[in-house]
Amino acid sequence: MPTPLHRLRWQRLDQPALSAMTTDQAWCRVQLYYPTVVLAEGRYRMWYLGNSTATRTADMCLGYAESADGLTWKPHAANPILTAADLPFGSSWGSPHVIFDEEEGLFRMWFVSLAGRRSDEGRLVDIDQKLGCASSRDGLAWDVHPEPVHTEGHGPFVMKDGPGAWRMWMNSSPGPDGGFQKRVSHIYRFESADGLSWRRDPEPMLSATETRRSVIYPWVMRDPGGYTMWYASHVGECFFDIFCSTSEDGLSWTHLEEPVLPATRDPNDFDGRYTSTPCVLDDGDRYLMYYCTRDHGNLYGAGDGTVLSDRAGVYRHIGVAHCPKE
Repeated sequence: MPTPLHRLRWQRLDQPALSAMTTDQAWCRVQLYYPTVVLAEGRYRMWYLGNSTATRTADMCLGYAESADGLTWKPHAANPILTAADLPFGSSWGSPHVIFDEEEGLFRMWFVSLAGRRSDEGRLVDIDQKLGCASSRDGLAWDVHPEPVHTEGHGPFVMKDGPGAWRMWMNSSPGPDGGFQKRVSHIYRFESADGLSWRRDPEPMLSATETRRSVIYPWVMRDPGGYTMWYASHVGECFFDIFCSTSEDGLSWTHLEEPVLPATRDPNDFDGRYTSTPCVLDDGDRYLMYYCTRDHGNLYGAGDGTVLSDRAGVYRHIGVAHCPKE
């Protein structure tokens, strides 16, 4: 029998697929973040976030890369393909999720538009996050819906579960006065008939605990046994690991205790401190997981030429792990 998705033994590549520390593109030399990958029309396609100013700012742009094998990636020469000027609301692109709608022959993207300000200590505060959507014929030129499709959220994952049946799992705050910390402490399931108007379940399907201080960035896949969800959590004082949960119906979930792709904790590794934003792809012969990472370094070169420090590290690498099918 095939290995259940939650028991896959992931093999990481030794080096990141993309990195802010080695890129020759000026727009993403500080942060590289949040890959979403689709295999469509014979090509692996990745959309990801980046900036070149500082960490914890609301000024992320969207880039694009392609690959022939899912492992070696070439960024698009005209990156970034979307900037703040392309947003009808908010000031920064956040947590994009892209699917290829075969019925319509369209790429569809759900994303969070961010707005906020920085404190005197340099941290992003007063974070406002609204869910938006966009569509594209080629994955490069996007038609962005003019209004938010949900009033708040973070890290959307959207699945077309049949004609007129859209499912979404996303971080959301339980109440209107929740704020960012409560938002990243709960994952809810949503339903929609058109991908635009969403109804949220009354209760979260997963919430943070004392040992997992956040539950964030859900990624869901269907298999004959039901649903498998990967997500990331803060654990301990300074680490972030990828965990997994299973469900027969997408409503009631069993949560695994041990991480399936933890940060290595090794100061020499590009994913030594954080493994985050899981994106899992079934390409026929194997499974691929794309994820963003933080290493153990705190220093980085800011866009104004100064050297700054972020005590939590910097999202500056995109890693790949793979698992062959039995």
